Amino acid sequence: SQFHKHNNLQTPNHPTTNHQSTTTTMKFLLSSLALIGSAAAFAPAQTAKSTTALNAVDIGELPGRLAPNVYFDPLGFAERADDALMNRYREAELTHGRVAMLATIGFIVGEKVEGSSFLFDSQITGPAITHITQVPSLFWALLVTVIGASEAFRLEKGWVDPVYTAVDKPGQLKADYVPGDLGFDPLSLMPQDADDFFEMQNKELNNGRLAMIAAAGFLAQEAVDGKGIFEHLGF
Repeated sequence: SQFHKHNNLQTPNHPTTNHQSTTTTMKFLLSSLALIGSAAAFAPAQTAKSTTALNAVDIGELPGRLAPNVYFDPLGFAERADDALMNRYREAELTHGRVAMLATIGFIVGEKVEGSSFLFDSQITGPAITHITQVPSLFWALLVTVIGASEAFRLEKGWVDPVYTAVDKPGQLKADYVPGDLGFDPLSLMPQDADDFFEMQNKELNNGRLAMIAAAGFLAQEAVDGKGIFEHLGF
């Protein structure tokens, strides 16, 4: 109806009122969609495999949960991955997480001791992002050697020789290789109980994810204003 009653009189609807009502409704719908999308990103993953891919991976069976029955896969990588691809995803995530954990420690320790004789005889100063350009050439040679040897060991341990893989399926992991399990456990921290081992895998993955975010934050913050992490914290 184009008319509404007010004090027993019929008057036409004002265009401004209709416009405000429409605007309010649209804002409400957009806000609701945003909230639903945010909630869906952290919603518990389905335990059944998706029907979009017959060989989709059930992430409910994998380590990496954020909390009991809560798994984070907003882009649906698991729905488009078979077991082999999901293992490569997990190998990449673990490797980057471990590097990021070392990086965050390097940021903190490097800036804490910068300018002291402990670090290259007081030659290294300033924010951590500038340290790599100040190190001697010998350090670069040692760094490249260590990284190369580590990667060669990892490839030998977990990856199929390219000679035995199809041209259209490069970078295959060995069937008996568990992503991230390089056999390096000098402190014997790996639990023997299956449930305890699963929980430790969860802890490593989530700490690695946090470290990747932290390292990215350190890099971005220091690149913006040229100040070290401890300087930002007031230490």
